[in-house]
Amino acid sequence: MNFTNNVSRKKIMAFAGLVWFVYVIFHMLSLLVFHSGNEVFNQFYDWINHLAVYHLLVLTLIALLVFHVGSAISRQLRNNVSKGQSYKKPYPLAIPRVVAWGGVSTLLLFIVFHFVQMKFFATDDMYQYMLTIFSQPLMLFVYLLGLVTLSAHLHHGLANVLQSLGVSAVNHYRLAFVIVLLIFIGFVSVPMSILL
Repeated sequence: MNFTNNVSRKKIMAFAGLVWFVYVIFHMLSLLVFHSGNEVFNQFYDWINHLAVYHLLVLTLIALLVFHVGSAISRQLRNNVSKGQSYKKPYPLAIPRVVAWGGVSTLLLFIVFHFVQMKFFATDDMYQYMLTIFSQPLMLFVYLLGLVTLSAHLHHGLANVLQSLGVSAVNHYRLAFVIVLLIFIGFVSVPMSILL
């Protein structure tokens, strides 16, 4: 496969995005274990953190994220150069380009922040750590902002993938919206259970 080819880069970028999508679903489902209580949640996360392939999976996700982001930036710069000003139209669906790129930049910062927070500041008592985090208004705001930007990015990416799979133009946005809404509800259920 020619990695300098724009179509090849787009396919690999989509593959990296799909792997991350699978991870996001797994991460959301693993967070739902929080509703089972302190002991079950801590045991579950202790098991995950001690898996033999854990560090390999983390490195793979980081590499795919770097490639996904790098490919998106590279493709956009190439498109701007090759198509000139005529290509610079609202993106996507009449959303100004600065808003779209601001959203993905915010999402990237959130992913980096969340990774550092969980790898370097979390304790052995993950359940209590979650209670502490979501009891702080600023941390709750950061988490919700991250979820909103994640949801917007997932909707855009999933709609494109579904369209590529042949789902009708009307239905691929609806199906993507339902999938993203379920993921959003799953993630937000944890802080909501703490606050309520």
